[in-house]
Amino acid sequence: MRKSLMGVVSTTAALGVGFLGLAAPAAQAAPGKGVASCVKSRAFYQPSDVQVLVRNTCKGTVKVKVRMKLGKDSPCVAIKPGKKYWHRAGGLAAYNKTVKC
Repeated sequence: MRKSLMGVVSTTAALGVGFLGLAAPAAQAAPGKGVASCVKSRAFYQPSDVQVLVRNTCKGTVKVKVRMKLGKDSPCVAIKPGKKYWHRAGGLAAYNKTVKC
């Protein structure tokens, strides 16, 4: 009885952690399709807008574009190694992905 109860508790805890991870959109890290893994993207949601930080940890310059849902995409920007780029969109905008351009 004790072993089965511990199994239920650990399974419930694991599911709870999974649900919490999905339910917390405060900051999401999601590299876009076609972007090197050394390009890191993270979205920060505010009540009135969303800001996306794109960080280049690659050895060379990369050209990227931030794609938004229900918002204006960023222009194609070149980010030098070790540098960052911020894109901000207001209204109902949501971060979609970062792509090469």
